[in-house]
Amino acid sequence: MAHDHYNQSKYTSDQALYQLDFYLRALELPFSVKDLYRKAYQERLGPHYSDEWLDDLEHDPDVQEGMSEPFTTQTIIETLMQNGHESIVRALLRETRNLGVGFTQAYIIRTNKWR
Repeated sequence: MAHDHYNQSKYTSDQALYQLDFYLRALELPFSVKDLYRKAYQERLGPHYSDEWLDDLEHDPDVQEGMSEPFTTQTIIETLMQNGHESIVRALLRETRNLGVGFTQAYIIRTNKWR
């Protein structure tokens, strides 16, 4: 029981998505969280698909609070997985693999393969 808190994410899915978008922009990758979300859910949700809510994350005080805490790609992925967003994680892994971007020690590193 002492380790149960390690299995609980302290971030929400919204915070994790915004943190992930921060990483993607910082690395100047040619895709965003919105692109990953579209690849993960557009076909599945069909006419019910909407990603406009992602544009509002930067204005959400709770989401901004998550940016003041330390986070890594590991905490982001764990949060997304724990909250049922495996599809976004799979889309992220596909895109980064296609671009030659690797995950090492829980941080994203960029290679010049896609440039």
